[in-house]
Amino acid sequence: MTGSPKRLAARVAFLMLALASISQAATYYVSPNGSSGNDGSQAAPWRQIRDALPHLAPGDVVLVADGSYLGFTMSDVVGTAGLPITIQATGINAIVTTTTDRSDNRDTIFISFCSYVVIDGLTAFNANRAAVRVDQSDHVTVRNGVFGNNTTWGIFTDFSDYLVIEGNECYGTVQQHGVYVSNSCVGPVVRGNVSHDNRACGLHFNGDLSQGGTGLITGALVEKNVIFNNGVGGGAGINMDGVRSSTIRNNLLFNNHATGIALFQIDGALGPSGNEVSFNTIDMAADARWAVLISRSDPKAGKNQLRNNILNNRNAAHGGLNFATQTDVKYTDSDYNIMDKVTPNDGGTVYTLVQWKKKNRQTETHSLSAKNGSLFVNPAAGDYHLLDSAPALGAGISLASVVDDLEGTPRPAQAPDIGAYERP
Repeated sequence: MTGSPKRLAARVAFLMLALASISQAATYYVSPNGSSGNDGSQAAPWRQIRDALPHLAPGDVVLVADGSYLGFTMSDVVGTAGLPITIQATGINAIVTTTTDRSDNRDTIFISFCSYVVIDGLTAFNANRAAVRVDQSDHVTVRNGVFGNNTTWGIFTDFSDYLVIEGNECYGTVQQHGVYVSNSCVGPVVRGNVSHDNRACGLHFNGDLSQGGTGLITGALVEKNVIFNNGVGGGAGINMDGVRSSTIRNNLLFNNHATGIALFQIDGALGPSGNEVSFNTIDMAADARWAVLISRSDPKAGKNQLRNNILNNRNAAHGGLNFATQTDVKYTDSDYNIMDKVTPNDGGTVYTLVQWKKKNRQTETHSLSAKNGSLFVNPAAGDYHLLDSAPALGAGISLASVVDDLEGTPRPAQAPDIGAYERP
């Protein structure tokens, strides 16, 4: 964790006090029928979520009824691994609104210097900047939210380790990304989100060396996300700058207009290495770039590995796999994919898969090409399950780290299907 010694000492003291009173964990209530002068009980709920914040201790739960609530700032709220502090919507219409009465009104829900906090099921729209910001915190979970039409980001995090961002819908961001995990961090999990119609990236990860810290994001798990209609202003469906030793698997990306998955280094401290990209289905729009970009690879954490991905591209000038340089070719281990074209020099030379296999006999040995129309049930309707005759069926290689598909269907021990969906 980052922060001043004074802040950290205060948090340690609070945590020690909280551990001494864990048996007193409480459930509080917030309702549009409540009052700020109430005690937060079910019979006398508070009016605002912010009314509950000064009272919270490890294990406490705040249940929020459907209604409209003012944006709020959580600062130095500390739970524990076994007793997180949870703010949970009881329905689907607990709406947190933008404010003008805080010292910083840019972000509708602002979580700063917190630990073991869960935000579950809240919604927020039209934020001045981000619907949710997690700042210099650890073990914060944001789940089951809907965050739409925000100015800059749906969910934005900085310097926050062991995040969990799961089950959210982020859409319609006016300027940038649906989800933005920024600055140095360890172990973020971004799982099961739907990110669509954002001007730039669906999911963006950036180590941001220019902002301090290590400039790296390591140990990320990015899985089972559905990402579509992003990138009209540039930016990949899954954009990763300075990301290492991470796993990107079982994601569905379609009709994105820039790149599909991009592993590179611009502001990150080092280039991509040791990443596993597996069992993703990528179907690029007709005006898109390449399905996967790998640029400025660095071997320190091992080669980047690509397995069992469908890299379909409806842009005839582009294709599946774009290596920026021969160094990226050297430090990538790729096979058992479906794609039509490869470039080893950022589009300067484009090879068909057959030509690429002849030129580079140690790569894509088991990879296949497939024509548009031969793979998916109904891509026009967003149905990317595999056709009965799809060449992806049974054409993959089993990975011990991937036991199921995007929907939780088990992967077989041998010859799994290529792509995000496994046939039952």
